[in-house]
Amino acid sequence: MGNALNARQSDRTGDFHRARRGAGATARVHQKIAEDSQGRSRPRSTTSSGVAAKGLNPAHLGSSLEDFLKEEGVFETVQVLAIKKVIADKLLEIMRQEHLTKDAFAKRRKTSRAALDRLLDPDNPSVTLATLGRAACALKRTLRVELS
Repeated sequence: MGNALNARQSDRTGDFHRARRGAGATARVHQKIAEDSQGRSRPRSTTSSGVAAKGLNPAHLGSSLEDFLKEEGVFETVQVLAIKKVIADKLLEIMRQEHLTKDAFAKRRKTSRAALDRLLDPDNPSVTLATLGRAACALKRTLRVELS
């Protein structure tokens, strides 16, 4: 690495790369970038014809996410998954606070690790009140269910 032969070879490779690059290559790149920046368009205000041209439905402009989900027929599904995600996150937060591993929590609940994984999976909405009640008892918490 540090001998004279390697030093001479690295000098030769540097000369080779400098000779191939040419003096005007850098200037051409900068000139090309400058030309491209001049052709950029400025952002425009959105008009109804511009909205339709972009593939957006003008009927959805200004509507709420809930309205959109109801029109698509997926509001209830999305709401259930959101509630399940909140429950799973809360259970994981309590487990972290109590320094409780999944295995220890499964033993407290007197259930399998696979059943606990299903409970903590935010994408699996099939959870019963009995399951949630046992989980709350295992964590020495109370379960409250509210309809609004």
